[in-house]
Amino acid sequence: MATEIGRRSLAKKFNLSLVLLYLISILIAAPSVYLFTKQQVYARANEDLVLLVDVVKSIQDYVATDLRPHLMKQDIFYTPAVSGIVATARIAGYLGEKQPQYYIKNASDNPLNPNNRAQGLENELLERFRNDRGLGALSEEGVIGGKAYLVSSAPKVSKKGCLRCHGDPAKAPEDQKVSFNHDSGYGYKTGDVVGVSLVGVPLADVQALSLERSLYVIGGITLLFAVLFIVVNMLVKRLILVPIRDVTAVATAVSKGDLNRAMAVADRNDEISDLGQAFELMRRSLITAMKHLKGKS
Repeated sequence: MATEIGRRSLAKKFNLSLVLLYLISILIAAPSVYLFTKQQVYARANEDLVLLVDVVKSIQDYVATDLRPHLMKQDIFYTPAVSGIVATARIAGYLGEKQPQYYIKNASDNPLNPNNRAQGLENELLERFRNDRGLGALSEEGVIGGKAYLVSSAPKVSKKGCLRCHGDPAKAPEDQKVSFNHDSGYGYKTGDVVGVSLVGVPLADVQALSLERSLYVIGGITLLFAVLFIVVNMLVKRLILVPIRDVTAVATAVSKGDLNRAMAVADRNDEISDLGQAFELMRRSLITAMKHLKGKS
């Protein structure tokens, strides 16, 4: 009975070790998958963000450098061609029809176009840029319209050329007055932070993506340990438990006086084989000792 209990205890120890190793693997794998997924999501979003920001800047540079000076010399005022903000908004609208996941906006708390009025995160960023004039472009996570974005933002500082449209409303172009017949969007002064330029790239749901990947990893680990559990138990039974059971059976028989019960020593080179050989040598020594005792008597 004690032998059976010992044998089950030994097998149980091996199994508990495997279970403990399995749990440790899961505890290490789950946070590792989350951190890797988050890093990957941010890296991809940042690549898209850098590209999108460069595109927006290129559009505004093109308007300011090539279109606006040429049209102004001819006294031609067409807002989408002379205003980088309007041109960006128009192109962002077309882009939004094809790639609605991206967010591009020039926001202000005093906009000429009501569609550009700052809201939520845009107001927060605008205040930050006004309170810290040394603050340049920012790139950080933000929530817009209830969705998570990686947002690049930069302050829009009023320049002398902006005052023709955004200075004294009485001196504003007539076409502009017709298009935007309200008092907002005027009174700008050179050097003031009048708005904020935002470009946003959506962040994938890190939690959901991590959970999905974690389930795959945990499933793989579970399958691996299931196979390992079966193989290890088979090997433990064959290489350890069965030989120990045989040694125990012979030892029990010898202890009861059955010295003719020989130890079947397997052709193996390990500690259990050494134990069997040592016990067989002891059994033979006992037989020899018993014969000497009988001879003397």
